[in-house]
Amino acid sequence: MNPDRDNNNKDHWDISEWDLYSESGPDDFDEVVDRQNIDEPDLELIENPDDEIRPRSIWAKRVIRFTASLVLIVFMVAFILPSAINAVWSFASRPDEPDYYSLIDIGGPVLRFDRKEIRYSIVVPENFPDTALGSLEAPLLRALDNWDDSLGDRINFVPAPATGADDLLIHFVTELRSAGLATLRPGNRYRPEIYIRLNVSSQFPRSSMLETIACHELGHALGIWGHSDYKGDCMYPIASRRTPSARDIRTMRLIYGLDGDVR
Repeated sequence: MNPDRDNNNKDHWDISEWDLYSESGPDDFDEVVDRQNIDEPDLELIENPDDEIRPRSIWAKRVIRFTASLVLIVFMVAFILPSAINAVWSFASRPDEPDYYSLIDIGGPVLRFDRKEIRYSIVVPENFPDTALGSLEAPLLRALDNWDDSLGDRINFVPAPATGADDLLIHFVTELRSAGLATLRPGNRYRPEIYIRLNVSSQFPRSSMLETIACHELGHALGIWGHSDYKGDCMYPIASRRTPSARDIRTMRLIYGLDGDVR
C-alpha cells in the first residue's frame, strides 16, 4: 500500500516507498518539474568546453608531448644532423684518385725499408713504470699489424734484441710540440724513428688516440714522407683515423713496388 501523499511537501517524497506499478502512485511529476527553480538547475550543460578550465590530465599529456618533441628535436640537431651533413660533405668531397702517390713521388729516390724483417724498439721516459708498458704497447702493436697486413709478406715487424740494434725506434716522450713526429736517423742505412707525445698530466693516453697517432707516424716511417689531401685517410695532416684507408694502402703498396690493389 502506498503512503499518503502530501502535496505540500513533494520535495521530500521517498520514491523507494512507492509502488511504481500502482495506479495510486504520484500522477503529477510534470507539476513537480514545472515547480523547480530554473534559476538554479541541478545540471548545467557547458556548450563551449574551450571556455572552461581543461582537466589536468589533458594538460599533463600536452606537456609530456611537447617535452618529448623538444627532446627529439634537440637530439636530431645535436647528433643526427651533424652526422648527416658530415656524411654528405665527405661523399661530395671524396677524391677521384684511388691513391696519392703523386704527392709522395717528388722525383728523387723513394725512401723505404729495403728488407723484409723490420726490428723495432720502444723507448719510454725514465720514470715510466715497467708494469704500465702494456698500456702503450697494445695500441702500438695494432697499428704495426694494420700496416704490416696492408703490405702482405713484403715486411714483417719483430722486436729488436736491444735498443740500437733496431731498424725502427719508437719514442714515447712528454716534451713534444705536436702529437707525433717522424724523422730519419743519420747514416747510410734507412733507420727511421718516431716520437709520440704523452700527456703531461697523465702518462696513459687513450688507446684510440694512441693508435691514431701511431698509424700516422708509422705511415711516415714506412715510406710515405708526405701527406694525403683527403681527411678520410690516415695520412691526412690532421690525424683522425686509426687504421689505414684504401687510399693509404694503395699508396704504400706503390711505394714498395707492389700493385695498388687493396686486398
